[in-house]
Amino acid sequence: MQAFKAFYKIVPRKFLVVFMIYTLIFVGIMAFFSYSESKQTEDAFELSKVRVSVINHDNSPLANELEAYINGIARPVDIKTDEESIKDALFFRETEFIVTIPEGFQNSFSSPDPKKINTMSVPDSTSSHYARTIIDKYLNAARLYFEAFPEMSIEEINERVLGDISQEANVSFLHQAASKTVTNLNGYFNFLSYILIAMLISMVGRVMLIFNDKQIKMRNYCAPVTSKSYSFQLLAGNLSIAIVIWLIFVGLPFFIFSNSINQVSTLMFVANSFVLTILCLCISFFVASFATKKSIDPIANCFSLGLSFLAGSFVPQALLSDTLKTLGNFNPIFWYVKVNNTIGDLTIINQSTLKPIFYGILVQLAFSFAFLAIALVIIKQKKHAL
Repeated sequence: MQAFKAFYKIVPRKFLVVFMIYTLIFVGIMAFFSYSESKQTEDAFELSKVRVSVINHDNSPLANELEAYINGIARPVDIKTDEESIKDALFFRETEFIVTIPEGFQNSFSSPDPKKINTMSVPDSTSSHYARTIIDKYLNAARLYFEAFPEMSIEEINERVLGDISQEANVSFLHQAASKTVTNLNGYFNFLSYILIAMLISMVGRVMLIFNDKQIKMRNYCAPVTSKSYSFQLLAGNLSIAIVIWLIFVGLPFFIFSNSINQVSTLMFVANSFVLTILCLCISFFVASFATKKSIDPIANCFSLGLSFLAGSFVPQALLSDTLKTLGNFNPIFWYVKVNNTIGDLTIINQSTLKPIFYGILVQLAFSFAFLAIALVIIKQKKHAL
């Protein structure tokens, strides 16, 4: 086991600093994201009052009640009613939404051909869509009362409509706490891909460069160690260091997200990260088969940042363009992140929901074998060249 012992004499001496730097970067970035997320408000949507101007040409009880309702839920803005003033108000954003109630609106309200309310808004205003929706909501409810109770007064109809549309449904998210934890774990394990690739290429790749040195190789060929035993010892050394790194980074979320240890999805994240570790180890072998001491760090940065960015490790995959998603099929990290996202979205565990997870893991393993096979071919070619 001379090669294995030499391996572990080299690693602590040469790469302990590298390990600490990457660990500090990872913990610092994760702490930053956790702090940023805690600052966000729980409500994803908050109503804001729209600047609305109502031009009432009817002045009937129904039109007046509608105007009062709009002014109550919006921020009323008085404007002049001539055409130029209306256009100027919209152009200079004095108001976002203008409602014009035509004359005879109430009299035609219950007729087969009612007069429609005219609306104008600034281009691409999302608030105007909301204002239009609540006006339609009021008028639809009022029309139902008109048809069902024609003898009812406008004031009473308005009172009932306001009572109906003011009803709010209480929505409680029973799995909100668990979902938030799963989301945090999803982000943690997605980002882990960058650290594992960078760290394993820097550490394992550099170790392999040392053992692949021509003078050391020729010395080993003269030693009383078979080539098979020598390769097995190197493989065992690389695999053990990859597992140690994986255990350290897999153990961190159990301290950061301590309430997640009992969730089934957590075990799936851990299993997927182990497959990723094997993949990163194979990528490290591949890089070490052709890199030099001067080029391995730039190559490690290109591989780790490039693959992670294109895979959606730093941004949600949903934000990637269709082209990047298509190209992602040739990126092994894309499949790792895709499996993580599928695990994060799991609500029911059965054969159909687990199928894409197993498929993604198999694709990662296929990429691993491909990188390892290419690396072995390159190593074999170099061996014949000695």
